Amino acid sequence: MTSEAPFDIREALGCTCMRLRRASRQITQLYDQHLAVVGLTASQFGLLARLHGASLRGHAAVPIGVLAEQHGMDPTTLTRNIKLLVAAKLVRDGRDATDRRVRTVALTEAGRKALNRAMPQWRKAQQQVEAALGTEPMLAFNGLLDLSNARLPA
Repeated sequence: MTSEAPFDIREALGCTCMRLRRASRQITQLYDQHLAVVGLTASQFGLLARLHGASLRGHAAVPIGVLAEQHGMDPTTLTRNIKLLVAAKLVRDGRDATDRRVRTVALTEAGRKALNRAMPQWRKAQQQVEAALGTEPMLAFNGLLDLSNARLPA
């Protein structure tokens, strides 16, 4: 005989992780549907946008480790995603000028153009999410996501 506590399915169904993963899948599918028009996924769009933001701050190239941390991805997973963008000539691989062991990636002109083509589709997805959730709840949701990113271990 074991002394395990009784299992209440309601406890498991209230799981924050399961709820967040379901919402994440639904929202990702919505963005993917809109961005498919320009041949990008939501993840690819996010990577291109981060690289563009880095270039606006004067960083022509970003180390893979830094990009992985900013994007909340494992560097190995990021490398797989980057390969597709390199093959499409939207980003280019490189090496850090001060430490040749550090691999970097940079947005190409084709990547910048793809990002510009994708922006109207991204805006449509963003507006659809806002319309479904409401402006205030969406802002609150984003705030909770930012809080969780700041407080929970990576």
